[in-house]
Amino acid sequence: MLHHPYTRIQFPHSGRPPFVAINMVSSLDGKITSGGKLTPGSLGSPFDRKTMNVLRGHFDAVLTGGSTARQHPYYLGVPSHCEKLRKKRGLRAQPLSIILTRRGNLDPAAPLFTDPPRPPLIITSKQGARSLSPKIKGAANIETSAGGVQDFLKLLFTKYGVNTLLVEGGARTNYEFLQAGLVDQLFLTLAPRLVGSAFDLTMAMGERVLENKPRIILLSHFTRQNELFLRYKLNWEEQE
Repeated sequence: MLHHPYTRIQFPHSGRPPFVAINMVSSLDGKITSGGKLTPGSLGSPFDRKTMNVLRGHFDAVLTGGSTARQHPYYLGVPSHCEKLRKKRGLRAQPLSIILTRRGNLDPAAPLFTDPPRPPLIITSKQGARSLSPKIKGAANIETSAGGVQDFLKLLFTKYGVNTLLVEGGARTNYEFLQAGLVDQLFLTLAPRLVGSAFDLTMAMGERVLENKPRIILLSHFTRQNELFLRYKLNWEEQE
């Protein structure tokens, strides 16, 4: 994937590290799930899957919410052939895999915990930490956080050395980051598919309209077959 348009992208230093980006794939009618499922290939093409790996190759850590982890219980890493390029960038061979879950309802038999390339990190509540199985506690690092997104981002930066963080959903997790105004860039693949269901999820879903609406700037776009790949900058200092 050396010739992928995202291979040589660079990210500016964030004024409040870590730098945060969201990467999602959506249908033409704005859905990120199909039939209630968020699985590889349910919307995006094999090239979109490769694009995900290219983007993961730029980040110290990759984060998803608990619901997404339950549907796709694998380490949020890169294929082995991408490790050499990560090392050339001064990164570890594999990004840190982070799961954000309030309840701690995770399967200890999931591949994420049985054979990870490095111990994943679980950020949860005190109650969620008590709900985690001993097997998970032995395979992962556990952090409890009673605060919001800004609090655990500070923890990731100061304790785990995370300077760049890629968020891969789901809808609730994306919403929390956007509501906090802590997303610097957004990568969106627009897949040539229609879902139609009122019960499927959109990219960001929460209780209220976003309090702050950043000025959104299109940084780049390209097509591959019938898919459209968009990259946006979110400028929170300039409101709509």
